[in-house]
Amino acid sequence: MSSMADPIAELERCRLVSIVRMDEPGEEIARALLDAGVSVVELSLVSAGALATLSRWRERFPELVLGAGTVLDGEACARAIEAGASFLISPGLEPSVAEVAREAAVPYIPGALTATEIGACLAEGAQLVKLFPALPLGPAYLSQLLGPFPHLRLLPTGGVTETSAPAFLAAGAVAVAVGSSIVGPGSTYDSVRSAAARMVDAIAANDKGDASHAD
Repeated sequence: MSSMADPIAELERCRLVSIVRMDEPGEEIARALLDAGVSVVELSLVSAGALATLSRWRERFPELVLGAGTVLDGEACARAIEAGASFLISPGLEPSVAEVAREAAVPYIPGALTATEIGACLAEGAQLVKLFPALPLGPAYLSQLLGPFPHLRLLPTGGVTETSAPAFLAAGAVAVAVGSSIVGPGSTYDSVRSAAARMVDAIAANDKGDASHAD
């Protein structure tokens, strides 16, 4: 899977986005994610050197689908696209980001929590909406949102763990985005590979269970 392929399709296939909030992470972090079976990574712009890391990893690890997160304005969006971001994520809906992303034909995943905010994201043409912060209201809230928005594709983010990820997916999320449960300050190859593998296994077990119930 290369970063040039459809990032939304790959995100929905693997059901997991690993958020990297780590100043200037080494290549061993990317390698650990890949070795654990993670193919979609969001590099948060709150971290020092995020765009440089994005450019470097894009060259070194073409099998990763790399995006930029915490994109707060059009200027940052343009820089992220120039660095090679395959998708863009914001904590809320940022119209200037939506505009730049649309012009560049790069998928934009805005954040929302309420029905009104979700409606605004859909009006901007969002294919996928980040439910943020997901932890306080939980999987039941996500499930309730799918009542008035049955075709909504949600990416819960914020406090998602190995324990809660399967519950969010079972509630109807198309994927989950996971931060410090996998990668955080001080992370090493071993810690990331172990945590990522557990998350991948938890998601696979959930999906296998869903398939068996469908039968």
